[in-house]
Amino acid sequence: MKSAMISSQEPTMITDIFEKASRGLASFLYSGLQQKLEPIRLARVGYALLTSGCSVRGDFPGESLSTYLIKSQQKDGGLVDVEETLWCMGFLGAFGERYREEISSGQKWLASVRLPCGAWGKSERDQPRIPVTALAAALVPEIVNPSTLKWLANQWETDLESPVHLTYKGSFFLLAQAHSDAPSSKELTRRTVRYLTREQEEDGGFSPWRGHPVGSDPWSTGVVLWGLSSAGHFVPRQTVERALSWLQCKQQPDGLWPYHYLDDGSAMALIGISSILPFLSEQ
Repeated sequence: MKSAMISSQEPTMITDIFEKASRGLASFLYSGLQQKLEPIRLARVGYALLTSGCSVRGDFPGESLSTYLIKSQQKDGGLVDVEETLWCMGFLGAFGERYREEISSGQKWLASVRLPCGAWGKSERDQPRIPVTALAAALVPEIVNPSTLKWLANQWETDLESPVHLTYKGSFFLLAQAHSDAPSSKELTRRTVRYLTREQEEDGGFSPWRGHPVGSDPWSTGVVLWGLSSAGHFVPRQTVERALSWLQCKQQPDGLWPYHYLDDGSAMALIGISSILPFLSEQ
């Protein structure tokens, strides 16, 4: 069943999605801190709330979360793995110079586990991965250099020409194009946006690939919107509006979206919504 289209005349619908998700994730964060959940889950939600406009001064427990993440940091500066460290450093970075020492330590650890090709896997023993490397470019841009971005573009172009494609890989490639050192890749960006537009499900959402057995999900849809926010005028407005409509239709009364981990899918959906809203206002 196709979702109803969000028109440019219905900003209140988008605002409603946005505010409900922010309230739901803020509630999860308070509860998660009490339960001492994994740092990556809390840092990701905290980062999502920051992108939605919540203030580090008190709209949610930013100080408590920062303290929790710093206590979870190991002596070498890292956390459990690369991805967790990236989300934690990305959140702490919103506080400016306050946590300079902890952030510097985390950045040094991340640089130390960079793979020879210039990219990152989930650990130094893992293979290089597009999503993890692009997250580094988005969350901790200081540790990413031109060789990293060149690897990312080359790897995604190879994947795009292969028989198997994954929407989130293309979306993460687009996300990294916002980095100040990203090489000019207009043609690859254009091809990637066309690919993602073709992969959009009939209901307006996104999944790892069109026709995926589970169907559209909030994580994939959020990642695509986050990536498309870096692609500028190449993005068809209708693609964005259909994705937002799907998110609006699937949002639960508590503001979250059903997914393996409610916080994971919902945080990514909110990041995607927050990132793409400027695109809609500019159209």
